[in-house]
This record gives sequence, C-alpha cells and structure tokens, in this order.
Amino acid sequence: MNASSANKEPGRLPWLDFGRAAGILVVLLVHAGVGSGVVRQYGGMFYMPIFFVAAGCVYHRREGEAFGVFLKKKAARLLLPYFGTSAFLWLFFCVKDAELKLPSLFGIFYSRNQMYQSGFTGENPVLLDVLNSPLWFLTAIFLVYLWYEIAERSRKKKLMLGLGLFFSILWHYGTKLLLPWSLDAVPYFACFFFAGEKFRGCCDALCNASDGQSREKNSAPGPAMSEAVLLAMLIVFFAGTRLNGSVNLSCGDYGGSMLLYLIVGTSGSFLVFTVGLWLEKCCKPAARVISLVGQETLMILCFHMFLFMFIRAGAVLLGLGESLTGVLLVAGSLLVLTTVGRIWRKLRQNCHFHSPVV
Repeated sequence: MNASSANKEPGRLPWLDFGRAAGILVVLLVHAGVGSGVVRQYGGMFYMPIFFVAAGCVYHRREGEAFGVFLKKKAARLLLPYFGTSAFLWLFFCVKDAELKLPSLFGIFYSRNQMYQSGFTGENPVLLDVLNSPLWFLTAIFLVYLWYEIAERSRKKKLMLGLGLFFSILWHYGTKLLLPWSLDAVPYFACFFFAGEKFRGCCDALCNASDGQSREKNSAPGPAMSEAVLLAMLIVFFAGTRLNGSVNLSCGDYGGSMLLYLIVGTSGSFLVFTVGLWLEKCCKPAARVISLVGQETLMILCFHMFLFMFIRAGAVLLGLGESLTGVLLVAGSLLVLTTVGRIWRKLRQNCHFHSPVV
C-alpha cells in the first residue's frame, strides 16, 4: 500500500503530518518551559530540522513553470503569513504599551531573533521582541525554497548545494554576525531539505516494491534490512546528540559541530517519520487525529506565544501552579489553534484559496 493511500484528504501524507505535529509539540514544550531535560535535549535536536526535511519531502518542481510563478506561490504561502502576523503583533503591542516600537519594526524586517550568534561578548539585542520570535522560520524556509529551486533549475544541484553548505560553514565559523532572513544559514538548511526529498523517494520506492512483491513468509531480507537501518539511525541520533550538545538555530547555535548536527537532525527527523509510518499502518485513527495538528502547524507557529500570554495571565489570576500552567499552555495552544486553523482552512477552501502548509 502506498504511504499516502490511507489519507482521505487529497495530497496529505499522515506520516508527514505526524512529523510536523511532533515538531510543533516540542516547539511548544520548549517555549512553555515544560518537559524534562531529556525531552528538551533529544526533542530539541529534530524539532526545527524536521520542518525543513518535511518541506523537502513534498517538494516537486513543475516542468515549464516560470520561476516568477513559483516565487509568487511561495511568497503567498510563507511571506504573507509572516508579515501579516508580525504586523498584527506589532500593532497590538504598540497600542497596548502606548508606544511606537520602531526597533521592533526593524526586527520584523531583519527577521532574526538577534544580531549576533549566541556567545557573542558584545551587545546583542533581541530583535523579534513582540512575541514573534518563532516567525524567523518562515522567511528562512522561503529562501530555502528559492535557493533550492535555483539549484534544481541549474542542473547542477548537488554542486550548488555543496558550495552553499561550504559558504554557511565558513560564515558561521568566520564571523558572529547573523545575516537577515537567515541568509547565512539558508544553504545549510537546504541540506535538510535535500535529505527530505531523498527520504520521500526512498519511501515511495519501498512502498512500490512492497506492492509488487508476493507476501511469502520467507521473504525476510527487506524487513531485516529496514530494521538494521533503523537501528543505525537510532545509534547515530542518540550518540550524536550526546556528542553535539544543545542547539538553537534561530540564534545560529549548532552545538559542537554544524556537520554533526546536520547528521543528527536528519536522522532524528527520519526516525520521527518512521514512527508516523508505523502509526499510520498499525493505528490509523490515532494517526488521523495527530495529523490534524500537523496540518495546522503554521497557525500554531504564528500565534502560540501570543496565546501563551493570555493563558499565563489567566493562570496567575486563578493561582495555578507552574506545572499546571505549563500543561495548559501546551494543551490549550494545540486545541485552540488547531481548531482555529481548521476553521480558517475551511473558509479558504470555500473561497477557492490554497491553504498554506509548513
């Protein structure tokens, strides 16, 4: 059976939405300050790469499509939510604080959480300071699409991706400055994107091969090989996480090694998608429910910190403890923003628009 056949909504892959849901859950846990050190350490190794890998999984270049048309589509799906959400948050806090926040406006257009990498000894102001810090991802992935499409059209994709990775590594270790819109990191992120494209190709090939093979009891080499690969990925992920240390991509912090984190983030993403494939096969109802969250990651990414502010205020008024507040932050955001996202999706579909996917 093809991996997408179990999904009733055309164009959706439940295992892919499961991966997005897992990623956004870790985002919420980290931003809410919830979860043990183990959850933060290991979840933090894949929770941003998985979105780049997921985008690569569904990337498909349409032959004959003009570059300008491609660019317009991606701008509508990514830049419109970025600037729309940022404008709303900026205006809200300007009114709330009765202050024209010009530095915050600069941060919106620069689209980085701070000007310099973590560990910079000089002044390093926070730029995205109106509860819009997660939005750096939208401009970054927009440029990843742009760079990847250029590489694809050049017919020398692997060479361009390799040169881009070399540039990102040189920039990271040669200077502490973080360029606007993650320009310094975009070629690095594109490698996660490339890994996602290859992973999807392998999944489709395995599914097609499985459909064409007889289901004899003695045909064990395929599954055994899969288990060996899975075990290798587990070892790479857990050992690599221990060696590399914590990361923060929004601040240009890759842990001990950019190359090691590229391997660890990719293997972690593959492992999560593999769990999604297993869940889709063994427990379809659970996969469908979780995939609903994965379909609304854009809405959750954009507004969860804004919603956090109101949930925290309510928790203080009710005198709730820190642990219960954390649970409410995560669960409340998932429930409310997934529901809002579904409603917004239906409205857009009724108006014949395409719903953006992150």
